Amino acid sequence: MSKKETIAFQAETSQLLDLVIHSLYTHKEIFLREVISNASDALDRLRFESLRDSELGADTAGLRVRIEVDAKNRVLEIDDNGIGMSRQEVIDNIGTIASSGTKGFLNSLKEAQEKNVSLPELIGQFGVGFYSVFMVADEVEVETKRAGEAKGTRWISKGKGEYSLEEIDKSECGTTVVLHLKDVDPNVDGDRDYTAEWVLKDVVKRYSDFIEYPIELETGEGDDAKLEVLNSKKPLWARPKSEIEDSEYVEFYKHLTHDWNEPLETVHFKVEGTTEYSALLYIPRARPMDLFDPKQAKSRVHLYVRRVFIMEDCEELMPSWLRFVRGVVDSADLPLNVSRETLQSGRQMAQIRKRLTRKVLDALLALQKDRREDYAAFWAAFGQVLKEGLYYEDEHKEDVARLALFHGTVGDEPTTLAEYVERMPVKQKDIYVLVAPNIEAARRSPHLEAFAAKKVEVLFLTDPVDEFVLQRFTEFDEHAIKRVDRGEHDLEDEGEKSEREAKEKELAPVLEAIRKELADKVEAVRFSSRLTDSAACLVGGDNDLTPQMRRMLAESGQPVPDAKATLELNATHPLIEHLTALQADDANYARFASGCELLLGTALVTGGEAPQDPVRFAQLVTELMLQKS
Repeated sequence: MSKKETIAFQAETSQLLDLVIHSLYTHKEIFLREVISNASDALDRLRFESLRDSELGADTAGLRVRIEVDAKNRVLEIDDNGIGMSRQEVIDNIGTIASSGTKGFLNSLKEAQEKNVSLPELIGQFGVGFYSVFMVADEVEVETKRAGEAKGTRWISKGKGEYSLEEIDKSECGTTVVLHLKDVDPNVDGDRDYTAEWVLKDVVKRYSDFIEYPIELETGEGDDAKLEVLNSKKPLWARPKSEIEDSEYVEFYKHLTHDWNEPLETVHFKVEGTTEYSALLYIPRARPMDLFDPKQAKSRVHLYVRRVFIMEDCEELMPSWLRFVRGVVDSADLPLNVSRETLQSGRQMAQIRKRLTRKVLDALLALQKDRREDYAAFWAAFGQVLKEGLYYEDEHKEDVARLALFHGTVGDEPTTLAEYVERMPVKQKDIYVLVAPNIEAARRSPHLEAFAAKKVEVLFLTDPVDEFVLQRFTEFDEHAIKRVDRGEHDLEDEGEKSEREAKEKELAPVLEAIRKELADKVEAVRFSSRLTDSAACLVGGDNDLTPQMRRMLAESGQPVPDAKATLELNATHPLIEHLTALQADDANYARFASGCELLLGTALVTGGEAPQDPVRFAQLVTELMLQKS
């Protein structure tokens, strides 16, 4: 055995180690992921080089990672029978952080932390991942022997300025990392005991469950001692679809989401080329409890890189309006920042996100076409979230619009915009919609009367998000989307229009009198072409805030712009005739004035709003009920 050689780190290397130990990683448990990931890489290399070099003489039949614990002495060992390292490789792979490039790397790391930006992939090149072990260990030993070599190497360091190297006898190739663990500090939140079986099982399951090789842990004592495999090994998404049973997809979905229901749809595909990755995505059947929790308004897709868990809810993988989608993406070459805890932004992530979104939308469009009943149930559960894409999305807005379902004045089942357009009469150019708190309120709305009389179909928008959606979603298939409670709509034929205009001339005095009585409460008063049964309704301008939007702003403490609606009257309604008679009789003018207030109040109520002065409105109703004639 050769003499031990002690090598001093350069000054900046100690600074780097201090950053790694105290600043680089969010969670200490990451160290185990890093060591196991390195072991898996070593096993891959041994298998590959054995195929290429038959004289290597390595046995690849029992490749594994093994964890051993000495709780009494607080020692944790992670051993693999992979390719191992030569003396020079130990220096290159672990000691390279002491090379001339360290100073530049250290400066880059400090600058990145100050600016909160990511760094290129430097793990392995600088040994940063391995050095995370010093977050939990006072001293670290590495014993390793490269396949095909006679002697091994022992590397020892306390991470405080120097390390030692010596030649050792080692019977088999591979690497053993020995950690002399620090004591657990009960005053530090999240400080865990890594000699505890349940802690090791939890960390391995979380970060390394899909490492291809078995990760073994010796559990029990004495005669009850046994080697337990902690990971499930080959992930479902890495297998060909033709080899996977439906029951396996369901089982993995339940494992991933803890949902007792089976998924509604499964999307499994692999992409090869410049960017390589596999994706296994699920569309749930039932709405989770936290779907509208603001803290969960992000992608729920997990990210793996080379089967190593990186991130639980990777926001870059899926837009927020598809946050109900669950699943995993496993990339072969996705760049990460130096701590492997966050992604680097760039073209690859944008490409993956675009492809995932396209696949999910295609699956939903197929579901809508082939399994309409199932799709209707899906839309009832997740439609509100999906419709957010109509507001936030430009690239996929047309697809999201085609996925939308609406109840309306035709039939009892929800319909699509495309189906609505197919049913439109040749002369109809616009798509008509009505925003209402619910379907029942929509069906009772006075704004529908003329449309119903003309048999013009109107779609109901009853979700809170619809108010925002209509701000940006203004057309579909070159047909403008028009609200029936906004602006003016030309539904009359020439005869009806002439008759209404003649009636307006006849009733001009009462119309002007109503305007004067309500001048401070409404923008204008006019006779309506949209009413056939009701006496009155309120109509906003095309660009006015709706009552629902005004209410939402007020409830959130936002300033609400001043705006007045237009009161439209049904010239043929008996109530207008009654008001005309009252207005013509000076003795009854007070009753006429009260009648104008009641008319406005009832228009507000039928439109889903409260009267401007509820107490005054109640008094007027009481007085009206007490009148004898």
